Amino acid sequence: MANKRSVILQGTPVVTEEGTASAEVRPGYLVDGTVDIAHHASAGGNTPRAVALERDELGKGIDNTYQGSGTDSAFYASGERVKTATLYPGCRATMFIASGQDIQANEKLESAGDGTLRALAAGTPLFRSLDEVGAVTELTAIRVEAF
Repeated sequence: MANKRSVILQGTPVVTEEGTASAEVRPGYLVDGTVDIAHHASAGGNTPRAVALERDELGKGIDNTYQGSGTDSAFYASGERVKTATLYPGCRATMFIASGQDIQANEKLESAGDGTLRALAAGTPLFRSLDEVGAVTELTAIRVEAF
């Protein structure tokens, strides 16, 4: 099962804090942008394998109640600096699966268009699942590997 303390599990991605949130951004979500950071909004679309990170320098994991000052404090609020990582092929991370999914281990995953991932439908495979999670009824953390 996914490690709910850290987004990055394996590998050495490029980590930056150059952009600010243009909307609330949750650690572990697929993000898009370099200056204005937001959840990747194109379901099935191709994008760099960029993910919002937790504030590990503050001793916080993705399951902590504080990440930023957003409405739900697990999110970075609009206007706050967002810590992101761009994953290279083979990097492993904890990300989130959209509700309504049934994911098998080694299944190809694409963007669900809201920062979460879903089983590959007709889009671009971005990650593969390292866990099996059946009949997801709520937002669920899962270990993935970047393509």
